[in-house]
Amino acid sequence: MNDKKFLENEDQFVVSYELLYILQWLMMYEKDALAQLVHKAFVQGSQTAQEQYEAHDVDEENAYLQHSVIDFFSFLENEVEDVAQAESIKHIMQTNLIKTLDHIDPKIFDPAIIKASMMATAEKVAPESNHQAKDYFLKQLLRKWTPKKDQNKKHIRN
Repeated sequence: MNDKKFLENEDQFVVSYELLYILQWLMMYEKDALAQLVHKAFVQGSQTAQEQYEAHDVDEENAYLQHSVIDFFSFLENEVEDVAQAESIKHIMQTNLIKTLDHIDPKIFDPAIIKASMMATAEKVAPESNHQAKDYFLKQLLRKWTPKKDQNKKHIRN
């Protein structure tokens, strides 16, 4: 997201509801991790900040700090957008592969191998391409699968 979309006018910027919900979730469930991150940033960044503050004009420093807030929220918005798109593609791929999964015997293939194969497929194949997704998924599944000597069963049900 560029600054023009992010900034509503010179004095305000807009934050998406998705980002607000994520920030709320972080405060509810990851407050300790955020506190540790803030602590680390304060300890490591306060010395650098003091050096920069002494080296710059106060007005210039204020403008820099305001822009860093905009950069921070712009970065978060971009991350939310990237994650949302990736999750959407994974969901579409998983939906497209459900019919194929119905023919896989879970007694033969480890669930971790099936999941890893699905994730690899979701990352490599366009969601609209059902046939290509199925082929790629099955290739990934067979690459990761290690057959056991005592099993002479069919690996894929008809």
